[in-house]
This record gives sequence, C-alpha cells and structure tokens, in this order.
Amino acid sequence: MKTDQLWKAALGQLELRVSQGNFLTWFRNTKIKERKEEIVVIETDNPFAYEWLSKKYRPIILDVLKELDSSVIQVEFSVPSHVQGKQTARKNLRVIAQKQRVPQPIPTPSVAQPINPPSFKSSFTSRQSPIPFNPKHTFDNFVVGPSNEVAHAACRAVVDNPGEAYNPLFIYGGVGLGKTHLLQAVGNALLEKNPNFRILYVASEKFMTEFVEALRHKKMHEFKKTYRDIDMFIIDDVQFVAGKDKIQEELFHTFNTLHSEGKQVILSSDRPPGAISALQERLSSRLGAGMVVDVKKPDYETRLAILEEKVSRRGSSIDHEPLSFIAKNIQSNVRELEGALNRVIGHSEVHNEKITVDFVKQILHDLLEQSQKKMINIKEIIEAVSTYYNLPPEEICGKRRNKEIVRPRQVAMYLLRKESSMSFPSIGDYFGGRDHTTAMHACEKIEKLLEHDEELSQEINFLKERLYA
Repeated sequence: MKTDQLWKAALGQLELRVSQGNFLTWFRNTKIKERKEEIVVIETDNPFAYEWLSKKYRPIILDVLKELDSSVIQVEFSVPSHVQGKQTARKNLRVIAQKQRVPQPIPTPSVAQPINPPSFKSSFTSRQSPIPFNPKHTFDNFVVGPSNEVAHAACRAVVDNPGEAYNPLFIYGGVGLGKTHLLQAVGNALLEKNPNFRILYVASEKFMTEFVEALRHKKMHEFKKTYRDIDMFIIDDVQFVAGKDKIQEELFHTFNTLHSEGKQVILSSDRPPGAISALQERLSSRLGAGMVVDVKKPDYETRLAILEEKVSRRGSSIDHEPLSFIAKNIQSNVRELEGALNRVIGHSEVHNEKITVDFVKQILHDLLEQSQKKMINIKEIIEAVSTYYNLPPEEICGKRRNKEIVRPRQVAMYLLRKESSMSFPSIGDYFGGRDHTTAMHACEKIEKLLEHDEELSQEINFLKERLYA
C-alpha cells in the first residue's frame, strides 16, 4: 500500500475513533512524510499540532496503522522545515524588537470600569492604569479535564509563542465554564514574562460602546490607534457584535491589521463562529481561520477536582463524601459549582458546624431542587431557539423552507419532543399544520447528527442550559 493510500485509510479509521472537533483540529493538514521500513513519519503543519499528536494521539495512531499494515511498529512526527525556520526567525525578531522598544504605558480598557459619557477622551486616557486581569485567574489554579484540555493547551501554546502558535484563537462554550478564566490566564502569564507586553483585553460591549462614542465625537483616529497599536487583542463574548454591521466592519479591519502584523488575537463566544447568526461571512471566516476550540460542561471527576482545588486554596478541610455529593448534584457549570461550595463553607463557618452530606443537603436545598429537571413549555423553547438563531418565532414555526430556517426549525422540534414530551402530531400541528412524520424526521435527523456533529451538540447543550437556567 502506498503511503498516501495508507494515511487516507488511517484517517478514515481515526475519524471514527476521535470526536469530530478533535479530528478537524489535530488531523487536518497531516500526511505521511516518509516511510522508513517499519517506521512511519507523519508531518503536521505547525509545532503545536506536532506536540499534541505526539503526546496525546501517538498510541491510537500507531494502533490504526498496525491494523492497516502489520509491518508498522513505530510512528514519529515532524514539522516542515520552513515552518520551524519561520518560527525561529520571528522569535529572534521579536527579541530584538523588545530590546529596542521604549517602554510604553500599557493600553488597558477595564471591563469593570464604565465609560464616562460626558468626556469620550477620558475613556481612552484612563487606559494608563494596570490591566484589570483578575490575579486569581491563572493557569496554576485552572483545573484541567477532558472538557477543557484542548482549550487550555491552546492558551498555553499562545503564551509560549504569541502571534505564531494559533492566531486567531477562538474559544467557545456555555456560561460559567471557564472561558474568561483562560483568557485572563493568558494575559497574566504573558505580563509575568514581559511586563512591557501590550495587551488590550475588553468585553465586546465595551468595544461597541467605545466605537459609538468615537463616531459621535469624531475620534475614530484615537479609537483605531488604541485598538491596533498593541501586541495582543483579547475580546470576550464576541457574539454580541452579531447584527451590528458597522461594528463588525471595524472589528474586521482591526483584526486584519493586527493579524497582518503578526499580533495575537484571542476571542471568546458562547458558540463557534459559524453558528453566530447575523455575523458577516467575511468576519466569520476570519474568526474561524485559526484555532477554534470549545469548553464543555465538566464531567464528575473534573467537578470533584475543582472542588478539591478550591477547598485546598482556602485552607479548609472537607471530607470526600460531601464534596462528592456536591459534584454529583451541581452539574450546570463551574461558576454555580463554586458558588455552592462557598455557600456551604460560609454557613459552616458561621454556625461552626461540620460539613456532612446532610448539612450540604440542608444548605443547598433550593439549588438541589432547581437542578431537578423541570418541564419546559412550548413558548420557552421557541423563544430560546429564536434568540439563539436570530430568527423571528413566526419564521421558525411558519411554512417557509429556506435553508437558513430548516435547521433551527428541526432543533426546535427536537427540543419540544425531548424537553416537553410533546407528541409528534402536536409538534406537526404547531409548526404550520405539518404531518407528524415531518416532526419524526426532524428529531431523527438531529439525533443522528448529534452522534458526530460536535458543533450541533454544543448548540443543543447551550439551548438546554438557557432553558433550565
């Protein structure tokens, strides 16, 4: 079997063994560089993919290759020489530039500090204060698990090689899962390495507000300089720029300017670029051109590890059983998990009581009740889908069959069936008097897609979180 045929067959097997997201992230743009008798050398397109494949996927790749060709006994990895040379050259240039650079005040928009409406100028001059990164948001206290390990590794790679490893880096996931922690951990780590590294961290609402103020006061030159004369741009919750054409255009040009100069851009959102409705195609394409990774809900083991880490940092001591009970019953997100722990510890300290499972049940009774699944009505589901996909409810429930409406409609039918136990005939009637077989087909199609479509899975999970929040 020729090397190209061997790798094509291997990729077909690997696609079945790993998630679609991981397959697209790590195995895209790979090939067999050479075959040295029983050794297969696989070439990746960048150093980070090389490191990840060699550390995380070497055993499974070797197993697949052995199944296809029993003479293969070892697998190695490589990066194109021009990529290594380019990376070294950029690193050397950056070192020279840093030595020559005159230290400048770090431009720092503070998410926590509101703009002063009467004076647009003050919103820029206030940037001379220290960056408002939370000192608690570091890599050291970020608990890594299967739900976030790729995002964590990508952020660490960006710290090691800003502007080179993954640019842009786009992190998406539901509320309270650690996206902001990771963004600020990148900022804290880079500033620790180089205090003169110019990082601009901002929430998308702040970006939009300052853009409007700049237009009103004819200060676009200052606005552009502030957002482009930097080493790294981090923007949180970018989904909120959807539907705002002028702001998207400015973000597009800001991104292009920074990217063309080799400056790092990191973005976060509650969904991947392609799923942000009303986002201009050219902007969506730019944002998704680099590394797109998600953070999911943590599993039980990760939730328990998070609780143990928080307890340790507080200097407290709690038995395993109460922590295990909290981890099993508070599943929505990390933020709520930490809130539950803080409440339990707070009540324990105030009342000087030992933390037991019964004590946890007593203190968290309301949260435990809320975590029990409630029945969701039809209107709530349609409104949630309508908001997420930026489509009017009447379009989702109507008779039109435009391409952009079909998937949201099928998702709505699926959620009605799964979350409200609505019958297929009733679903068909609700959606413009359709036959029950249409609703059955929609649910079956979504279920089949969920087996391998991680993006759709993320959309469904996000909608469920909103419904049960």
